[in-house]
Amino acid sequence: MLGLWIILIALVLAIFAYTIIPDNTPNANRQLPEIALQPPLFNTDFIKYQNAAIQSDKSWWKSLFTGYESNMELIPYKNLEIIDSELQITNHYGQIRILPFNDIGLEPMSRKDLIAKHGTSKKYWLGTDRYGRDIMSRLILGIRVSLTVGLLAVVISVFIGIFLGSISGYFGGWLDQVISFLINVSWSIPTLLLVFAIVLALGRGVGIIFLAVGLTMWVDVARIVRGQVLQQKNMQYVQAAKSIGLPEFPVLARHILPNIVGPILVIAAANFATAILIEAGLSYLGFGIRPPAPSIGNMLNEQYGFALSGKPFLALVPAITIMLLVLAFNLIGTGLRDAFDVKDNK
Repeated sequence: MLGLWIILIALVLAIFAYTIIPDNTPNANRQLPEIALQPPLFNTDFIKYQNAAIQSDKSWWKSLFTGYESNMELIPYKNLEIIDSELQITNHYGQIRILPFNDIGLEPMSRKDLIAKHGTSKKYWLGTDRYGRDIMSRLILGIRVSLTVGLLAVVISVFIGIFLGSISGYFGGWLDQVISFLINVSWSIPTLLLVFAIVLALGRGVGIIFLAVGLTMWVDVARIVRGQVLQQKNMQYVQAAKSIGLPEFPVLARHILPNIVGPILVIAAANFATAILIEAGLSYLGFGIRPPAPSIGNMLNEQYGFALSGKPFLALVPAITIMLLVLAFNLIGTGLRDAFDVKDNK
């Protein structure tokens, strides 16, 4: 149940990410170098103004999945003074910036009126990265990427694994020998190395990541399905179906496969956790999702160097997130295994 709750929370965050996160710009990529590398719970004040050069023609539905183009510019400050129709802004690093009112399209006004009309404040619950971006916003979008890669990779691997494993175990003969040889060859190649080869051959697109991860995990599914089909095809209910003249493929699809769905679900849950780790590893090594699109792996890549420089939270936040997601799917897999274990239930 703990694993299930973690996954449900992650799913809600992933689906409604851009309506939840504080920075709902595309890829949560609003960069404010003036507040870079701030700790969790950091709070600051802003002067906001409209930038007429930024326009968006995206529909609300499309923006829900790709982010909202914002024409609001934010100027963070620690201290603000108005001198001769100019803003004198002191940031959190003690640097002073002089900004005329005309540059931001505002009429000169007093400090009190400026803060009342154009002032706002914002809290960064998990702090900011080295570019001044909101870590929490990018982390939630990274969870969306991890779950999407995991889901599509598992669908691809389960489809291929069930097809090859079932026909190998059911029909046997030379077909079984060929597929078993293919399984053994694929099994002998390190998973991450095979993913690298596919990505280098086909390119570094998001769709290629799905395909590459899925094509490396079908072996486990095929082995499990083949073994289960070999066991089930000699059962009495299969012999009874054959005796009344049912063709081979309907017997396999309508009678055998529904009876081995338990082990398939268990291996699918385990593969989901593996897919998340592989995607994170690819992004960490620079072969995965391309910045500025956030993923947990490339966040860890960007921030791991700060772990030894007095800001460990920058590296710990994505690392703990990966750990929780993988733990959740492993707990789900263990629960499914116990639920479908007939001997244990007895």
